[in-house]
Amino acid sequence: MLPLCVRMQAAEPEKKAPSKKAAPAPAVPDATMTLRNLSGQEVNAKLLSASGDSVTIERVDDGRQFVVDLATLDEFSGERVRQWIQYSPEALAYHFAVDVEKIQLDSSTFMTGGRDLKNAEWAYRVKLTNLTRDPVADAKLEYRIVYDDEVEITRTVVSPGKGANQQDGQLVDLPEMIFNDEIEFETAPVVLHTYEYVPSRGDREFSRDLIKGIWVRVLKGGEVVYEFQSQPSTMAALSWDNEEKGAVRVTNRFRDQFATGQK
Repeated sequence: MLPLCVRMQAAEPEKKAPSKKAAPAPAVPDATMTLRNLSGQEVNAKLLSASGDSVTIERVDDGRQFVVDLATLDEFSGERVRQWIQYSPEALAYHFAVDVEKIQLDSSTFMTGGRDLKNAEWAYRVKLTNLTRDPVADAKLEYRIVYDDEVEITRTVVSPGKGANQQDGQLVDLPEMIFNDEIEFETAPVVLHTYEYVPSRGDREFSRDLIKGIWVRVLKGGEVVYEFQSQPSTMAALSWDNEEKGAVRVTNRFRDQFATGQK
């Protein structure tokens, strides 16, 4: 689990309640239900979306849409709507702001046999702001750092990397966030390598790993409700975890030299 720096509104200290056996999680109501107001009038409706203290519904009989104040519903109907809002990813129009900063954590450079070898650790500092008008609870954040792995350096041994568009990331549990709450955290580092050889005769050899960007998703109930890509122009064609891509083959002199054993 990654450490989170959370800016939240001040709240009163919670009093410890007596230990009780955990109650089973409530069943998620279907989006179509019968709603009853405080006067006893009923309507068979499909819940469409929620914002603040109101919910937009579609009347099943004729398809007309209405905005209903939750305060006008009886206790049972209001509770069913609130459960639907809490547990249904489609209930709210989720909106967030994401700011990212790429930071270098460490680096080392050394030479062996006339070859320059460099290792560097890079990470992202991520800030997520909740711009959804309603509180967001039980959500998760998942990220992928996308990078080209062209060279691998183990001690003084140099070999080809895994190829282009590699992805490293983690899943983070988000705290409950009200409107304008922020969280900030630092990703796990990605190690990048650089290899260079400039002989007195012959061609120069050079290869390096390169970060392309970071891809961030917010999930609610297992569904993606928000996405952010730091470099959409270069990342738009990618798939999450390379699920839709076949094996990547990158051809160049550096890789072919190791594959064939040529000197």
